[in-house]
Amino acid sequence: MSLNCGSCTTRPRGWQLPTSWGWQRSNGRDTVPAVRSLSLIVLVLGGLAGCKNDGSAATTEKAKETEPKKLAGVYPEKFQCESILKLDQVGQLLGGTPHDLESASAVPRGIAHPCNYEVTVNNAAEYWTFDFDCRDGAKQRADKLFEQYKTGSSDNIEQYDAIADAGGVKANDAGTSISRPDPAVEVDVGAKGLDHHGQGLIFVDDDAPCYVRIVGPDAARRLIFAQAIAKNLTFANAPMTPRPFP
Repeated sequence: MSLNCGSCTTRPRGWQLPTSWGWQRSNGRDTVPAVRSLSLIVLVLGGLAGCKNDGSAATTEKAKETEPKKLAGVYPEKFQCESILKLDQVGQLLGGTPHDLESASAVPRGIAHPCNYEVTVNNAAEYWTFDFDCRDGAKQRADKLFEQYKTGSSDNIEQYDAIADAGGVKANDAGTSISRPDPAVEVDVGAKGLDHHGQGLIFVDDDAPCYVRIVGPDAARRLIFAQAIAKNLTFANAPMTPRPFP
């Protein structure tokens, strides 16, 4: 015999024990043998315990469902470039003396201002920048940019070759001429990366929902710079409207 939550009460009207339990007469009253009475008590208590446990489990599950989820991310307008790379790290990575440059240009809603630097290398100034897109749909936009940059790099090479074949590439008074554009090449950074146009690198991060763009004059240092950014960029410090951890 089993008891459900609906039977966690005292003996209801009209309820009878099975005849097989063997009723006995004592002083004119019906009684149940002591052992069988003990069995009945155990069954009733067991049913009550079951009802209590079922209610407790349901309450625990409900509490888990209503518990607020932890958020991560930094509002883009509050994002600081030094949360990704300190200024001295920028100098070490790029081999020069860096200076922060203010970005006065407007940015789309949900985008942090880019991180801009003037880096003095061998007494010459170089300009480096990186920025992020961590908005919803960032990966899809990155995929389109990958294709756009690949196509653009190929078109530049074709145009250069056509001009060169026609004799249009000539040295200037200083004895230099325009160099052949570099092709777009995949690079090992983040989930996937692409160095393009001889001056830029784009990569999709492997743990934050962002893609990152870098501009700088040297391919080898672009890759080193990108790998350092990818290492320090996380879901927690990404410049985006805070959202639940995945």
